[in-house]
Amino acid sequence: MVSKQSLPAFRVDGATIAPKNFIAESKTYFYETDDEREAHYICAVLNAPAVNEAIKPLQPRGLWGERHIHRRPFMLPIPRFDGSNPKPIRLAELSMSCHVKVASLNFTKTTPARAREEARRAVSKELGEIDKIVRELLQFK
Repeated sequence: MVSKQSLPAFRVDGATIAPKNFIAESKTYFYETDDEREAHYICAVLNAPAVNEAIKPLQPRGLWGERHIHRRPFMLPIPRFDGSNPKPIRLAELSMSCHVKVASLNFTKTTPARAREEARRAVSKELGEIDKIVRELLQFK
């Protein structure tokens, strides 16, 4: 999740650049919302193990397994965020908790795949609860 209001400034050739926006590149997608809970709800759903399992058969395979998820998660029946429904609200809360935990990690692994494993271990309890709720919302068994 990226907040346009909190993009960090950076320096190039002695000039400080304070970005006001960002670009979603060819292998990334974006969803805009003014509701932080909705953004966290989407993060929780997209990171649920149930969603990962559901898209595996649809992904192309490379030398190291499945790759390039692209829009495949959006082929699933993900319900719109409903701020009056306790399940999406709980997913948003869990995602917020995961973001805080992962932001505080001092990663020891050097590859993206190993860092992801490290992050998943740190939030394994939350991911378990996220997965249970997402399976209920998407009516997976």
